[in-house]
Amino acid sequence: MPRFRYEALTNTGTIVSNTQEANSKAELVSKLKVMGYWPTTVVEESAEAQAQRQFQIPLLRPRIKSADVEFFTYQIATLINAHVPLPRALGVTLEQITSIELKRVVEQVKYDVEHGATFNDALAQHPRVFSDLYINMVKAGEAAGVLGVVLARLAEFSERQRFLRSEVTSALFYPAILLVLSGGAVAVLITFVIPKFTSMFAELGVELPGPTRLLISVTDFLSAYWWVILIGGIGAVLALRQYMKTESGRLVLDRLKLKLPIIGGVFSTFALVRFTQTMATLLENGVVLLPALRVVKDTMGNLVYSHAVAEAEREVERGSTLSRELESSGVFPPLLTHMIAIGEESGNPEQMLAKLAEYYDMEIKKNLVRITNSIGPLVILFMGLLIGFIAVAMILPIFEASTAMEL
Repeated sequence: MPRFRYEALTNTGTIVSNTQEANSKAELVSKLKVMGYWPTTVVEESAEAQAQRQFQIPLLRPRIKSADVEFFTYQIATLINAHVPLPRALGVTLEQITSIELKRVVEQVKYDVEHGATFNDALAQHPRVFSDLYINMVKAGEAAGVLGVVLARLAEFSERQRFLRSEVTSALFYPAILLVLSGGAVAVLITFVIPKFTSMFAELGVELPGPTRLLISVTDFLSAYWWVILIGGIGAVLALRQYMKTESGRLVLDRLKLKLPIIGGVFSTFALVRFTQTMATLLENGVVLLPALRVVKDTMGNLVYSHAVAEAEREVERGSTLSRELESSGVFPPLLTHMIAIGEESGNPEQMLAKLAEYYDMEIKKNLVRITNSIGPLVILFMGLLIGFIAVAMILPIFEASTAMEL
């Protein structure tokens, strides 16, 4: 769908400027008039302009934290459940928001709602802040007349997702610190200690053993060509990042993540948690199956699973069942597909998905504990072997020299 950049006048004479997707200029003009805007300029953005805007906006605007959006959602849900009208509820939450950027966004949302826009249409103007999942759930809540309940569940869902990401980061933090400290110790040995031993060995005039010669060769190479390694490393990282921006690159990386030893299972379970939690939340709040699948495929965090869900969506639209298509994909585990099949037969797939979400949430916590308990000792073992090799390579010539002097 094309994206248009527009400028419009409000009823108070203020000029607003933003971008929005629409099928045509006429459709966008109609939407803006419903929202109380009088468009003065509507121009379709080229693909290059959209790419440039996506690159520049994060640099020019401060990032809005997910915790701030979560707190805003809790507040607005509480007020609406207390039967406070939506425009008034938005006004009250504005007084509590500390993030300048989020306050600007909510002010715009409040203005749009006051001038005839639905809440979900107003939120949809800010895709960087409110995800497709957020907007679709709000749309379902408005249609069913249970907006407050839906927002409360959405805030709880966001909180669970944030805690899950935090647990993953915390689990990997300790091994990362060990690796950095050990790597620093090795760098100090190579940079300062080994060169002094090398000059001492040259003065002794003894024949160096194989491990020592290997170590000295590696040290000399790093000392002479460190700048080549640094430039090559930076170039490789930049090239890899550019490749990862393409869909094929992301797909290769996501496949590799799932095949990694020890932590591959965490990436897989994390995708399953997102799938089951998101689907359960959407279905429980009135979103029907096909729109729910369209939303969830973009929230999986792994293209392997996203493609499987997209294929399942196409087949379900042709009349197949979700459980059958997920099973045929070969990506989803039998437990998940069997539980969904039972849910489909009973007419309550959301209940089974909610149970699966709880199960996989517990599984990922167990996996994280297992990883923390496994990677730490492995890193220590690897770095111990490396430092031990360096120590042996340094001691061997001294030992041989002292033996030769005794003889």
